[in-house]
Amino acid sequence: MDVITHLALGICTTEVLLRKAPDKKMLFWGAVAQVLPDLDIIPGLCLPAHQALLMHRGLTHSLLFALVCGFILAVVVKKGVKYQRIPFSSLFAFFGFQLALHDLLDVCNSYGTGLLEPFSHQRFSINLLYVADPLFTMALLIAAVVLLFKPKTYLPRLKWACMALIISVGYLGYAGFNKNLIDRRVNDFLMTDGINSSGYFTTPAPFNCMLWYVVIDTDSSYYTAYSSVWDNAEQPVTYARHLANYALLEQVSGKHAVQNLKVFAGHYYTIVRSDSDLYINILRFGQIQGWRDPDAPFVLSYPLSSGKGQALLLQKGRMAGWNGSSIQAYLRRIGGELP
Repeated sequence: MDVITHLALGICTTEVLLRKAPDKKMLFWGAVAQVLPDLDIIPGLCLPAHQALLMHRGLTHSLLFALVCGFILAVVVKKGVKYQRIPFSSLFAFFGFQLALHDLLDVCNSYGTGLLEPFSHQRFSINLLYVADPLFTMALLIAAVVLLFKPKTYLPRLKWACMALIISVGYLGYAGFNKNLIDRRVNDFLMTDGINSSGYFTTPAPFNCMLWYVVIDTDSSYYTAYSSVWDNAEQPVTYARHLANYALLEQVSGKHAVQNLKVFAGHYYTIVRSDSDLYINILRFGQIQGWRDPDAPFVLSYPLSSGKGQALLLQKGRMAGWNGSSIQAYLRRIGGELP
């Protein structure tokens, strides 16, 4: 998830878990623990893009890191800040929980999180939230501001924190309900059209959990579509077909980069030729305004032949072409109006 969400979540959970702390310093430490795993983006700036993509949400997002770093943070706070009223075991459990909570929240979106690193390179994702969702974050952010600016003696502090967490957890449940609805539509489509699929996934479109991006895997191609929970149930979903073109990889010399990108893609990728170069499209991150145009280009498209992708930034172009009218059209699409 985005940094603001992690910071707000760290502050709210700290108020609940360590509400008897003598001052508000622990709010700072809870926020630090929540964002600490994302420091892996710093060394990634010095690496080729295909390696940086795999480094992010790797070792620093593992449960092992949560244990080791949680212990270190507990030592630092116990010795440095000298919170004698809080037992070391409680600090260790608190920091381990914050770090693990960061990891589990990141599992909710499509990037993939290496929970078992370095013992297993498997990435875990349940595709339940977009990486930044204002509807999930808003209550946490409001409560975090109240907790930061109100004095420790302010009696409703715990109520603010608990209510924010309840609202966000409830929104997670709503997202799960919506995902189940979209999954049923995909299964109905597969049965009705007799498509032989080896798998599919559904994940939220930007900033909400009501419009969903769908990718269906077949032997030689992928079908993609955007479907809103408010769409007319009698209106069939429009799918676009994208050829996989795996055979084109035989023309690529940088096999190590290709292998990294295939792992990162979770085997949902296509190969296309454009401007005398070959590109690998990572399908998990959607299309640039694909809710408007079924054949829109993919957000993450990495050049394989020329090596020009070293300066690639993840999700570059995701917001390309957005303006006032497109935002209005996007909101209408979320509400069930077809383009």
